[in-house]
Amino acid sequence: MVKIGFVYLDGIYLIPHFIGSAAELHKEPGIQVDILTNEMEHEFLFNTLKEYDLPASMVKKLPTYLYKKIAYKIQGRKKPSNQYIIKKNMKVFLDYDILVFTVFNNKRIKRKGRHPKYVFLMHGAGDSNFPFEPEHKEVIEEFCLVTTPGQKVNDLFAKMGDFSQTKFEICGYQKLDFVQKNRKKQDLFDNDNPIVMYNPHFSEKVNSFYKYGMQILDFFYRHPSYNFIFAPHMNLFNTYSRHALPRDMIPEKYMQAKNILVDFGSEKSIDMTYTGSADIYIGDVSSQIYEFLLEKPKPAIFIDVHKIRERKNNFFKHFELGKVVENIDNLKELLETSEVWQQEYEEKQRKAIAYTFDINPQKTSSKRVAEAILELIDTGQKSVK
Repeated sequence: MVKIGFVYLDGIYLIPHFIGSAAELHKEPGIQVDILTNEMEHEFLFNTLKEYDLPASMVKKLPTYLYKKIAYKIQGRKKPSNQYIIKKNMKVFLDYDILVFTVFNNKRIKRKGRHPKYVFLMHGAGDSNFPFEPEHKEVIEEFCLVTTPGQKVNDLFAKMGDFSQTKFEICGYQKLDFVQKNRKKQDLFDNDNPIVMYNPHFSEKVNSFYKYGMQILDFFYRHPSYNFIFAPHMNLFNTYSRHALPRDMIPEKYMQAKNILVDFGSEKSIDMTYTGSADIYIGDVSSQIYEFLLEKPKPAIFIDVHKIRERKNNFFKHFELGKVVENIDNLKELLETSEVWQQEYEEKQRKAIAYTFDINPQKTSSKRVAEAILELIDTGQKSVK
């Protein structure tokens, strides 16, 4: 029996990036697939398992130390530390033949040699500097296999240097399979006004919300001819994080406005409901810009508070796909003229989507990821071609 463990210790936004391949591998004879997670409730995870006809027994809840549980209760902390979960359950992790990650939790596991084998599933399809900076090369080299959504991500990894023990396999965007299976078409507003989505990143070093977020909310409160979705990366207001912003900082008048929808991190914020419904995108560096453009070209506005463009590096190439501003002084004009200036970006957007996502209509991305993992079992570790 080959044991494959999907390591899931973080937010629900990661589930669409691994659940499909876990389901495909579960079908295979002679393979045990588990989802290794913390002791939280995981309502969304269990509901998703039902959608895929997967048994709840796949979920293995890993405990942390008793003294840490007591400390968390005193501190009012809801999410246990990944560090202590891994430390306490080290033998559990090492009992698997393959461990599959969507974030770099592999750094904390002290394995012997190359066992268990590590697989990394890219979540998101952006072009920010993380995880492509040189300091992450050592972490990436721990993986036998890295699955990517398309050629763009492969090229970004190639710029980091040579990898002798890591294979980079283009498998398409696994989240699309999840969306097609789970997302249901729905009317978010009771009118046909244009829908604008604001999707700031969570990192204060690159995002636009800390400087302009409240002004943007107020703009749309004063301009009800636009419907407005405020759907930031869920880590910006994540109640499980000590560094997150408090949700009650958003005034109640915005929460109650008929033309404003505020979502701090529900299922709709991760299943492309908003990116698929929005007519115009406002953001900074989130990879969701590529999900927004997946179905067709549409106007995008990027607020570059930190003058990232001036760095002139290989990252944040999505700034070429729409209007880039350093403030919101001309937001009204940009919105009113979006149909005009969007023509300049349509062909660039089409090319960027083709470069970012390798979609195979004959085979799902989940199946492609599963096959790549199965190949590790059949042939052992591979070198990059």
